[in-house]
Amino acid sequence: MAMDNYRYCTIAAPVRAQFTVSGSRFIGTMAPAESEAVARALLERLVREFEGATHHAYALRIGAGPGMIERANDDREPAGTAGPPMLQVLQGAGLSDIIVVGTRYFGGVKLGIGGLTRAYRDCAKLCLEQAVLVEKEQQARYRIELSYEDLGAAMRHIESTGGEIIGVEYGAAVELTVAIGARLAEELTRGLDSLSRGRCRYSRISEVGGR
Repeated sequence: MAMDNYRYCTIAAPVRAQFTVSGSRFIGTMAPAESEAVARALLERLVREFEGATHHAYALRIGAGPGMIERANDDREPAGTAGPPMLQVLQGAGLSDIIVVGTRYFGGVKLGIGGLTRAYRDCAKLCLEQAVLVEKEQQARYRIELSYEDLGAAMRHIESTGGEIIGVEYGAAVELTVAIGARLAEELTRGLDSLSRGRCRYSRISEVGGR
């Protein structure tokens, strides 16, 4: 599936794969994660679940476009043998908002650089074979301040561009919090400028996971 800077794929639900190589037990866990905080919470849970494991290497990708976050961690395995091979699988599949963790119980036999690289890559590949992929679109959030006079036209414009009003505060002016597909953000702000004749004030407050 061809993706652009705003659309990408992730997985619908967590998946797991287990296998043994020369006595070492490997457990691959792949899960959706819309933020680094969510990803790290999952990693911490797996460390508790597999207490006593020798390594918990991981790779993650969050977001889309220029702001995408990528991380790979070998967790004390030889440099480049654990996290990066799993990250390469995620990159090759075009996945984001995702973490994969390779848990290893050392079996007494050293696997060497090539053996480790293959094993951790398989942690990701075997999970991916089980996963159901879903397409998402990067979202942006805006805080918009406007007059009561412009409110009706602004709300119609937000709806027509596919935006969603997720918060409203009433005071001397109206303050809206709006979520919209990142690809449509320029259309949203251009229309607000036009309908309010430049009176409307807005700021982009975050990039969030897709929907």
